[in-house]
Amino acid sequence: MTEDAVSIRRLAGVALVTGICVAALAAVAALLTGSFGEIDTRVILTSLGFSLFSATASAGAAARLRPSERVQMLGTATMVLSITAFGLLFAGLWGDTDDWGPEGLWRAFGCLGVSAVAGSHACVTLGPLRPSDTELIRLLSLSAVGLAVFDAFAVILPLAEIVEDIDDPWPRIFGASLVLLVLTTILPPLLRRMQPTAQPARSANGNRGGADEFLATAVIRIADKIEVLNGDPGNRAPEIQAEVNRLRKLAQSFEN
Repeated sequence: MTEDAVSIRRLAGVALVTGICVAALAAVAALLTGSFGEIDTRVILTSLGFSLFSATASAGAAARLRPSERVQMLGTATMVLSITAFGLLFAGLWGDTDDWGPEGLWRAFGCLGVSAVAGSHACVTLGPLRPSDTELIRLLSLSAVGLAVFDAFAVILPLAEIVEDIDDPWPRIFGASLVLLVLTTILPPLLRRMQPTAQPARSANGNRGGADEFLATAVIRIADKIEVLNGDPGNRAPEIQAEVNRLRKLAQSFEN
């Protein structure tokens, strides 16, 4: 993880915490004063929307740092969708909606908001893919993105009034797709953690087959973890030292 990625993660955390805190304080103030009015509702919804779309935009910004051009393009699209969706939310809550019409504005916000969430999910799912990942992990990751796209369209089409009548069995299919989406999203990181640390194999002539790929993958993983630990405000020196020791052992194994 690069320094830019750590900075993006920090900014996302600050935005998320700020939005939630503002929404909570507004709700507490309204409850204590006994007057939960329209302004309070607007402040709470704006703060929560800021937190949500800051998180989705941050996922897109992090994807722009990945080496894959397709993932970079996906990250850019996610950022644009997130910013536009929040702009529509802000306009709907605080602006004059006579030109759009309230219904048209909120439908547009719903479509863009769902698209931003789906885009951020794809960024988070495809971004961590590594050359060392198994075919099962790659298949599950791609399936998760495909299911997210299906679910997003299942929501967007009625919002945009492209589809009006939703009859059985589509609600049940949508529910089953959501369950599969959750499953295929959480399995890849779990399986990635369960992968044994493979030792580079020697070929028949004594050279290490795939040694370069193994070394690069191992160093990237350890460096990513060190960056995350270094960005934590707590005292993570012992854990950082443990990762440094792993790097030394890795180098020594290639010297033998």
